[in-house]
Amino acid sequence: MSQCKICSNDIDKNNSYFVLSLNKEETEEGEKKITDSEEGIQICKECGGEGLSSVLKNLHLINEADTELNQKMKSLEESVDMQELMKAYGISGEKVGTRNQYLTNCPFHNQEASFLIDAKNKEYFCFCEGLQGDIFSFVINYDRDVEHKHTTLKQAVDHLMEKFPV
Repeated sequence: MSQCKICSNDIDKNNSYFVLSLNKEETEEGEKKITDSEEGIQICKECGGEGLSSVLKNLHLINEADTELNQKMKSLEESVDMQELMKAYGISGEKVGTRNQYLTNCPFHNQEASFLIDAKNKEYFCFCEGLQGDIFSFVINYDRDVEHKHTTLKQAVDHLMEKFPV
């Protein structure tokens, strides 16, 4: 039986769980194809259910391997204002309800009123595809879906450090 790399609980292979894998992609005639895949680590259903950004932040591998990155992430989480981050990307929305939440067009899919910004919890949610996350996953998803470029967690942190020095 294998163990979850985040919480160390046993993973029952008969039940749902997550696998973080590395895929090698190549583009042939404008079409992306996976040419190689290597299974990385296994994550239990509970830990994986919190989303990719949470998984990346909580992985023992990242926390132990790069304490400087972890410190930068904590500093940014505390200091970056979600509304200011969205403004930096040209995104603003109408306030909805009383919980410091804003609804706007989705920057990933250009759909009207389908993107929720939760300024208090520093999170976003895309109603089109169910994309959700924090300031780091926003940068990664924006670069992927809008700018069409690959951004790593470290690159996203460095980008945020430039835009919002702490």
